[in-house]
Amino acid sequence: EYIDENLDEKTQQFLIIATMTATQAYPQIKTQTAYALDKGVTAEEIQEAIYHSAPYCGYTKAINAMTAANEVFEKRKINLPKSQATVTDKNRYEKGLEVQRSIFGPQIGTITDDMTDDQKVITKYLSDICFGDFYTRDILDVKTRELITLSVLAANGGCESQVGAHTSGNLAVGNTEDQILSAI
Repeated sequence: EYIDENLDEKTQQFLIIATMTATQAYPQIKTQTAYALDKGVTAEEIQEAIYHSAPYCGYTKAINAMTAANEVFEKRKINLPKSQATVTDKNRYEKGLEVQRSIFGPQIGTITDDMTDDQKVITKYLSDICFGDFYTRDILDVKTRELITLSVLAANGGCESQVGAHTSGNLAVGNTEDQILSAI
């Protein structure tokens, strides 16, 4: 009841499918995809929930999850969703940094001279890929993407500092404490 009071059905489905992606529950993704479609979630939304999980749980897991979901789409004769990319290689860093800073503040994502090369690569990766490639896509809003990110990081285990950061990020984009607890 608590979860139903705080998260709508679609959001619950996004979080379940993304968490299943992180935990490699591929046979269950087929069942959950069929269930989500029956509940009114679109193939594009399911695809986005899986795609969004990729940089947080691994691209191989997301590819395998998408393969499982695609089997359901094909069985139901649903045309596979087309790309929802809104950025290019030339602007994804700037667009990602813009989204990242809107959530975490103007200091985030700044690459400084005193950083090690590894720190610079990680900082660029976060803005470029996590936020530029994924948060900028249209199908899911930023509030939903933050809940997905938090859920996937929690499912991964061992990501306590990222879970803490994305708990703050969720609050910053307008998700409530009850929504965050329901997602977890």
